[in-house]
Amino acid sequence: MTTQRDIARLAKTSLKTVSRVINRDPLVNEATRKRIQDIIDQTGYVPNEAARMMRSQSSDIVGFLSEDVATTSSSIDLVRGAQDVAHAMGKQMMLFNIRRGEASETEALAQLARFRASACILATSFHREVPLPRTDMKTVLLNCYDAAGDTATVLPDDRQLGYDLTTELLRRGYRRPLFLNLAPKLAGARLRAEGFIAAGQAAGLNLADRIRTASAGPDRDHTYFVDDILPAEMTGSEPPDVLICGQDLMALPVYFALVRLGLAVGRDVAVTSFDNLQPLAKLMQPGLTTMDLPYYDMGRIAMQQALSEHDSPIRQLVQGQLVERASLPLRQSA
Repeated sequence: MTTQRDIARLAKTSLKTVSRVINRDPLVNEATRKRIQDIIDQTGYVPNEAARMMRSQSSDIVGFLSEDVATTSSSIDLVRGAQDVAHAMGKQMMLFNIRRGEASETEALAQLARFRASACILATSFHREVPLPRTDMKTVLLNCYDAAGDTATVLPDDRQLGYDLTTELLRRGYRRPLFLNLAPKLAGARLRAEGFIAAGQAAGLNLADRIRTASAGPDRDHTYFVDDILPAEMTGSEPPDVLICGQDLMALPVYFALVRLGLAVGRDVAVTSFDNLQPLAKLMQPGLTTMDLPYYDMGRIAMQQALSEHDSPIRQLVQGQLVERASLPLRQSA
């Protein structure tokens, strides 16, 4: 196995210089750094992390505690964004898929403590309140928040997402939007409804009675909810001209229900949503226009906060953007 002494001999330099390169000392001459790094890459040398930790109170490790994030396609970009920042900064991210309050969480925190991790990120698959992990490590909450509100937190700006989507619909001339929202126990659902109503008020419309609320949470089958709501709404005297779905998984049964009613998406009624869940949103016919949740950017920001030596903002809201497809025509007459 290659050692630092072997690298020093091959590079014709001192052991101390090799150590400084491995520890990313910015004062090392660039030519020397490149020569040593090339030898490290060629020999496949791996630093002894245990020895490094013995010399330091913390390691280059950041824990990522994932409550279903790592196994949920809609939020896997939280992990990817965090991992990309850790890699770019020469840090290691240890990923744990956990269940809160169970042995998996306790064991993950214990392992991070053994490795002297410098920080941990707790991420959830949807925006909600959580109890803080029981740890002395610096903690960043990702896609979730604590009741006290004094922990660094990175969240999607759900109220702004609802406001921006509704404002764009009204700008295009839609005047009878119907919001098929998720359960109000979800923070994101409540905030998007607030944004929906606020956008209507800004345009001189009262949209408070244009919200229908499901009882089921995210990643649930909303078929029964949709089938209960849509027939009466779409056959009334003033049917909605655009349907806003609480998430892309709800938009799918909406498409099917509209077909059964003899209506064409994008022609007889527009449909929009939230998530930009891939490949679903792209493959639906017609393609689904949806607000892309900024999961990748959120993951990046959370890791940057975890690695920062300065105090992080208590709560950072990240905005998303509309992804245009054929379910929402570009123009609609008022």
